[in-house]
Amino acid sequence: MLDKLDRTTRLRLLRILAAAAWVDGEVEDRERAFVEKILTKLPIGEDERKTVRGYLDSPPHPAEVDPNKIPHEHREMLVGLVSDLVKADGKVDPEEEQALEDLKALLLA
Repeated sequence: MLDKLDRTTRLRLLRILAAAAWVDGEVEDRERAFVEKILTKLPIGEDERKTVRGYLDSPPHPAEVDPNKIPHEHREMLVGLVSDLVKADGKVDPEEEQALEDLKALLLA
């Protein structure tokens, strides 16, 4: 899945995933663990891992988070990952639910 993506698309997707973790204003430990689990499965270098971890420490700039740049064939995967992420901490805040619905409307409509 993610391991088949080119580096640019993979980083875009992971940046959006990290931004979704920040929707409620904080990245919970379980959300961080969810992203870390994904990172351990990817055949990527430490520089790329460090970049993604940085997105969890400080939210990516909104200009860097454009779901429209995700290729159509990967959009369902992105929505699924965001859905799993927002559920990872055992609670879905209204902001997270709205962000997920907005993402679905934007990418899957």
